[in-house]
Amino acid sequence: MLNLHLVRIFTAVATQGSFTGAAEALHISQSAVSRAVRELERQVGMALVERHSRGVILTEAGKQLVMHARRIFALERLAELSLEELQTLQKGHLAIGASTTIGIYMLPLLLAAYHRRYPGIELFLDIGNTQQIVEHVLDHRLDVAYIEGSVDRNDLMLTPWREDELVVIAAPEHPLAQRSSLTVRDLHMAPFIIREVGSGTREMMEQAFARYGVAIQVIMELGSTEAIKQAVAAQLGISVVSRFTIQLELETRRLVVLPVTDLMIRRPLTCVRHLDRPVSRALDAWLRMA
Repeated sequence: MLNLHLVRIFTAVATQGSFTGAAEALHISQSAVSRAVRELERQVGMALVERHSRGVILTEAGKQLVMHARRIFALERLAELSLEELQTLQKGHLAIGASTTIGIYMLPLLLAAYHRRYPGIELFLDIGNTQQIVEHVLDHRLDVAYIEGSVDRNDLMLTPWREDELVVIAAPEHPLAQRSSLTVRDLHMAPFIIREVGSGTREMMEQAFARYGVAIQVIMELGSTEAIKQAVAAQLGISVVSRFTIQLELETRRLVVLPVTDLMIRRPLTCVRHLDRPVSRALDAWLRMA
């Protein structure tokens, strides 16, 4: 096996054309250069240079070795540059997961800001319901995730992130929207459109109505907040959604928030990471921004 330290010294001799020049370039003594080349020749079992008063001439073996050595050291430098790029966040990959509301309505602006600052980092966003996203974190498919529902796992690190408010929405023409004030009891057996099982929004809504002892009439289950908003706007029923998701609809009066005075549903939004997954520099930069 070649000793790359000796090969590096020999390559300097070939590049500089003399032992003296190599010694000056490497900041070592000329005798150290001579010993290194002799030891390398001993290891390979053949002469690599012909020594002359004006310098050295490479043998055919020396020429072949220098050609390969320069390729090796070029690859070494390329590896160093690649690692430096990772350290300076010029390259990398970051996989982020989010439950539906967060992924669609809250993360895009953060992702845009991160991309502007670190354009070389490849970003991947996985959107699903809370249960799906937690499973992907457990499978090590995601570096970090943000969820709306609750989770109880010893192998996950949970950190409070934001707070969200859930509100009851209806079409402006809905009978309940004509009233200036409502109570939770007024929603008893009202026709509701709700999210699918596994949704954090559904879980919080069901818990809130259970506390008040109010039963709702589920007429439809839909797999996305956008579909629910369309159905509510079409006067198929009322629903509970995150206030973050309806800003445009409120401005254009396609939807209204029902004034249920005694109902307050606030939920923490949680950052989730696997305890066994190391924090890369790309992830560290994201966590500082988010």
